[in-house]
Amino acid sequence: MKLPTGKTVVITGATSGIGKALRALYEQAGNIVINISRHAVEGANDYAADIADKEKIEAVANDIGRRFGNVDILINNAGYGQSGPLELIPDTEIRRITDVNFLGAVWLTRALIKYMAPGSVIGYVCSVGSIIPMPYRTMYAATKAALGALAFGMRMELKPLGIRVSALYVAAVKTDFSAHREKIQVSDGKYYKALSGTDRFIDDKGGKNATGKLSSEAAARKMARALARKRPKAEQLIATPAYFLAYPLAKFSPGLAISIIEKVFGAC
Repeated sequence: MKLPTGKTVVITGATSGIGKALRALYEQAGNIVINISRHAVEGANDYAADIADKEKIEAVANDIGRRFGNVDILINNAGYGQSGPLELIPDTEIRRITDVNFLGAVWLTRALIKYMAPGSVIGYVCSVGSIIPMPYRTMYAATKAALGALAFGMRMELKPLGIRVSALYVAAVKTDFSAHREKIQVSDGKYYKALSGTDRFIDDKGGKNATGKLSSEAAARKMARALARKRPKAEQLIATPAYFLAYPLAKFSPGLAISIIEKVFGAC
């Protein structure tokens, strides 16, 4: 599917991983790409902002509107991973991952709607991990599940305005995302053995060079093409073929999926 050209595209977290690949893809197709990231800016269309900072995000959105007029494509991509037993995760870290992975998308969406005309599109980068969960990734999965619910609600709210919305459920991708996740360390106690085994499994078999993963570029192409549809799907799976079997199993038989996952991680 041919990608759009001559559009104004806003992507959060476009300095690494999938976000960076999306930026390159849209720019190569002849679009203006605006990056919002807390990392160092790279060009005139980069904004240094913490997505969790509501006031800053509103100011950035209004500046984008002033400079570029309408926003044609918004991709809420920014987020990070976290691992650890919920009981031992500090309150500040629970609030932080909620603010970044979920509320940041709320603030930016709300601030940019007034600059989006009929025919524009919003993509929310969700995670297969919210459908096919793993132990000790509870808060990450919960924030991504909330993001999916946000996408579905906004799809209905914005339909009368002619704004299309899609939830992009991304599976395993060859990036440093997992390696850079925030790890809540447990030195001993009731969670140590199980948590250590789970972390080893993710770091070894789920690392950057693991098989069964999409490249960042392949994932970006699938996402951009999904959003380029005249009628984007409510949800789109961004994954290798194997996930097209696991994904419906987890959605329609969650008990069985959890049982299988428990056995896999129980053997770690």
